[in-house]
Amino acid sequence: MNNIKPEIKKGIPPVIHILFCIVVLVIPFLVMSRSGISENWHYIGYLIRTGILIALFYINYFILIDKFLFKRKVTFYILINVLLIILAVPLQNILFKLFAGPPPVIPMRRREPNIPRPPYEMRILGDYVLIILAVGMSVAVKATMRWYRDSINLESIKATQLEADLKNLRSQLNPHFLFNTLNNIYSLIAVDTTKAQDAVHRLSGLLRYILYDNDRKFVPIDKELEFTRNYIDLMRLRMSPNMKLDVSIKNDNCNVEIASLLFITLIENAFKHGINNGTDSFINIKILVDKENGVLCTVENSMSDVKDKIEPENSGIGLANLRKRLELLYPYKHELIVQQDKDRFSVLLRIGFDTLK
Repeated sequence: MNNIKPEIKKGIPPVIHILFCIVVLVIPFLVMSRSGISENWHYIGYLIRTGILIALFYINYFILIDKFLFKRKVTFYILINVLLIILAVPLQNILFKLFAGPPPVIPMRRREPNIPRPPYEMRILGDYVLIILAVGMSVAVKATMRWYRDSINLESIKATQLEADLKNLRSQLNPHFLFNTLNNIYSLIAVDTTKAQDAVHRLSGLLRYILYDNDRKFVPIDKELEFTRNYIDLMRLRMSPNMKLDVSIKNDNCNVEIASLLFITLIENAFKHGINNGTDSFINIKILVDKENGVLCTVENSMSDVKDKIEPENSGIGLANLRKRLELLYPYKHELIVQQDKDRFSVLLRIGFDTLK
């Protein structure tokens, strides 16, 4: 239905109503219109009864439900329908006498065996039951169509809100990334100007990816992994000799798309809190992508300085931002585990292969 043009969508309900009326009114005529006046007389009676049911159905469908029931004027809606239902049967009898006339005289050879007719009260009760069912059916059909329309509108609103939330998170992420990187370059200027110049050159390549190559919600996994490698190479420039960095990034021929800038938050935090120039420290980064297990990213770093420890519940803008993005992009289909020991901090991110776009 989403691929159907709006003008066609608007034309579908009237077509259904017309087909419904044709089926209800014409097919019985074709069945009843055999030779003999008796069948024609029965069809006229059927036409009057069915016409009143259809009229009540559409009076409710097009007028009363929208004007009263959906506006929560339930009492007025019920009173009007009670009045219509009470008047429907006498109107039916009047129309029957005007257009159908008395029952035809059936020849003896065509008379059916003498089968007693139901009592008059039972026949009247049956007419009222049919009328009530017609009114109830109109409410059911109208409510179902409104629920369907509202559900589509709700999905559209959710999609729009999701896109707005993601754009807002990305607008927070890019300045956060830039701030941390510039802070690292600033610390290099006083130590090694050559490395600082190289860092600025590498940063320009990373920013090009963020600003121009990364304008979509999902990007090829190879591009994202390449961006991650380049960022790690940039961070290597500020590492001291007592810093140990172990990096393993592998893609087992998996050609998929993934949400952009997911890994960089974890790696940023590792370099921010894992590097300690005064003591031995380490950072271990592993990213594995394969067709069977999807994406697995683990980042571990040392926590040698007490003041740099990160609380899992309050891990700064980066991890809080990442959690929100994962909830929006991969609801119930991702795993993010943050653990902190006395001297190390670790994060595990797993995204199932079936959730990749």
